[in-house]
Amino acid sequence: MPGRPNYETVFQLLPNAYMVLDRDLRYVTANAAYLRETASRLEDLLGHCIFDLFPNDPGDPRNAPAALLRQSFERVLATGAPDTLAFIPYRVPKEVDGRIVMDERFWSATHVPLTGADGEVEFILQHTVDVTELRAPEMSAETSSTGLTRAQVEAGVLSRAEAAQAQKLAAEGERRRLEAMFDQAPGFMCFLEGPDHVFTLANRAYQRLVGDRPLQGKTLREALPEVVEQGFAQLLDQVLRTGEPYVGAGTRVELRRHSDQPLEEVFVDFIYQPVFDRDGHARGIFVQGSDVTNRLLAERESQEARRVAEAFSQELLEQSRAVEAALSAAHERIRELEARLAEVK
Repeated sequence: MPGRPNYETVFQLLPNAYMVLDRDLRYVTANAAYLRETASRLEDLLGHCIFDLFPNDPGDPRNAPAALLRQSFERVLATGAPDTLAFIPYRVPKEVDGRIVMDERFWSATHVPLTGADGEVEFILQHTVDVTELRAPEMSAETSSTGLTRAQVEAGVLSRAEAAQAQKLAAEGERRRLEAMFDQAPGFMCFLEGPDHVFTLANRAYQRLVGDRPLQGKTLREALPEVVEQGFAQLLDQVLRTGEPYVGAGTRVELRRHSDQPLEEVFVDFIYQPVFDRDGHARGIFVQGSDVTNRLLAERESQEARRVAEAFSQELLEQSRAVEAALSAAHERIRELEARLAEVK
């Protein structure tokens, strides 16, 4: 039975350029093709941040290609999912006639997360392909079976790659804008997915409401057990089961905002809104609401102050009536005494 291949050897012999970065975007390794493409030596890369060695254009304040590359790496670290840059211009060293010069080339790059035993992203594997030749005017005019020249076919591929990249960047910009609006909204919001009500989104207001506890990826029972004990999980189950929203007004909730402190009383206005999949089944619940604790407590204090004032006013009225009765009795007694004195005279 043949033995297992030496994967380090396979990695080094791959014809396309590959390299690996750690979470701080420092080089861990790179294959021979990558070193050729960048006119680099492995010992000069290891332990260094990619943007320190290959900044693209540090003289450009925007340096858009470097920003695109960094954003792609950050998406992989944040989501644990691969990310692709269909088309990106980037300056890297190139050996020309025995000299190293900076050369702007065009690349297609794929970034793949490499996870550890805990499922967290530990490294990023980058696979890049130099697509500069697709822009070169001296390409072959060889005709394909479709009647198009090779130059026309490859130009079409490049055009589609550029268009796909532009659409992706536009979508990414819109996503970031919506995320910022969601996170900065004054009311609390979150999204709970599935029958176990797993937190997949929660904005800052919601985090503040519950005491800045870790929520992402946790079930409601794991993240907020005291809320489950107060019956809110049953309301969520009802919304998923019926597909009907639930509205609460001035609802009292007890939250353990600090692990070493007792439960705190909070009042909220909220809505549980079901979110449906393509088949019309409720797959999650969007939670939106406002913390109205201060308003209700102020109303409660106002009502209590009014009750105390009314009670005090009633007591004063009763005392006034008692004094009036006593004065009336005293006047009657004085008149009786005056009448007797008149009889004596």
